[in-house]
Amino acid sequence: MHTRKYCLLITAFVSFLFLGIQNLSAQKNAAPDKLSLGSINFPTSISGEAQKEFLTGVLALHSFWYPEARDHFQKAQQLNPKFAMAYWGEAMTYDHPLWEQHDQQSGAKVLQQLDQQVENGSVKWSEREKKYVAAVRTLYNDNLDMDERRDKYSQAMKELYEQHPSDETLAFWALSALSKPDYNYSNPDARDIVPIVAKLEQLYKRNPKHPGGMHYLIHAYDNDKFAEMGLRPARDYSEVAYSSSHAIHMPSHIFKQLEMWDKVIESNIRAWDASVAWQQKTNRPLKDRDYHSYRWLFEAYLEVDNFDKACNIIQNMKQLKTKAEKRGENPGRISSSLENFKNQYEEKAGDGAPSCSG
Repeated sequence: MHTRKYCLLITAFVSFLFLGIQNLSAQKNAAPDKLSLGSINFPTSISGEAQKEFLTGVLALHSFWYPEARDHFQKAQQLNPKFAMAYWGEAMTYDHPLWEQHDQQSGAKVLQQLDQQVENGSVKWSEREKKYVAAVRTLYNDNLDMDERRDKYSQAMKELYEQHPSDETLAFWALSALSKPDYNYSNPDARDIVPIVAKLEQLYKRNPKHPGGMHYLIHAYDNDKFAEMGLRPARDYSEVAYSSSHAIHMPSHIFKQLEMWDKVIESNIRAWDASVAWQQKTNRPLKDRDYHSYRWLFEAYLEVDNFDKACNIIQNMKQLKTKAEKRGENPGRISSSLENFKNQYEEKAGDGAPSCSG
């Protein structure tokens, strides 16, 4: 009853905004040459190859593909050290709000590099770009605790969106609002979620290939109240941004809420395979594979009592750990993920699951 009431409220509010608010000016799409990550328009004070790298970085950033995004932002800096927004982008890659991960040292270092360029008087940036940088600085203000930083950052992004309305200021404000410490992710209040999803639905309608629009809608709808509303962006997102393993994985958030376990499994097999291909193609360490989607795949197999497939994942993780050690690589999440998988399997084994000790 409450679910239907909230869904109708959101639908009505979205419709009202579509009718009552004039659309932003038409956005000219820009997409990278090699990666399929969606399409955005994000003009800056810099043009040419550096701007192309920047756009690819932002596309990857919207899909939480942080290492890939960082590569492109750093390339943009190399091409043009005066490119202020390239430093902003790299700083953004060190803060992962929905994962509660934050690399203070690395992000602060990037902002210091930008400060050096500013002191040299060589940076070319607009007032809008200065406000983007000022906003991200709040995330690395170590005089504040993280809750205060997230609140102040979200307020700064809201003001930036109001002063300079665009798809990008909207998308980054929406993500910041979903990341505020008082936002209830699993059971959102209608007063909190309606303003966010209403504007994201506008963005989704205006540019159905915008990765942030779809991605952040999925996260907003990832609860038992609104999951059905997330089916369309979920299915579209994985087809639009299919170079990103995380984008391929994201539909499974909605599928899991709706207990569509075959779809959860399918999504995370594809996501894991995409991450393996990327890790091998870029010659990155084994720890850089998408163990988030691998965990979801493992847990889905346990959910449907497919113990053979779940055991295969445990055995593969053991092999990956051994291989990383032989290479002299930092195993990263491989070790902790392996232990978690083993513990989860053993809990199931107590209910009669076959042994997976080989």
